[in-house]
Amino acid sequence: MAKVYIGIGPETGEEIEEEEAYDYALKRCLFGTPRDKQEFREMLVEWFYSGNWLEKELEEA
Repeated sequence: MAKVYIGIGPETGEEIEEEEAYDYALKRCLFGTPRDKQEFREMLVEWFYSGNWLEKELEEA
């Protein structure tokens, strides 16, 4: 059974089929509002560096 995503709030009126979901989300994250882009950037960096990376604070000179 196929899925469809029904928009609410600022996405009201949008219906995105499962096959198009990735492309729509990527478009919104890369080319959406400044807030969309900032949230995506923060989540992507946190996710990407959560596995094989250690975070280290650098001392200022």
